[in-house]
Amino acid sequence: MNKTILFCTIIALTGCKSLDYVKSGKPVMEGNSLKNIDELSGCISRQWAGNGTPITSIPIENGVSLLVPQAMGGYDVVLDIKKAGNGSSFTLYERVPALTPKIFADSVNACK
Repeated sequence: MNKTILFCTIIALTGCKSLDYVKSGKPVMEGNSLKNIDELSGCISRQWAGNGTPITSIPIENGVSLLVPQAMGGYDVVLDIKKAGNGSSFTLYERVPALTPKIFADSVNACK
């Protein structure tokens, strides 16, 4: 009985941090860059990693998604970067924008 309650609690908490959940919210930032996908994602990844942030990268259609995993599963920050003309477009999502450090958005602005 206790294991069932614990399992359901963990599933409920993780579901609120899933990739789909984070991306279902309003983007924190959207924009374009003259940099290609590799240049932009590399610049942002280096800044986030330099801050001690673990990063996961997965391919998406026409681009890449940079993910900041949460310790208990799921994701806190998701950045989608896609090919757009001669450069790229980006969309930044944060699970709880009011509680997410500004370093993520600041890094995107610095690199774009």
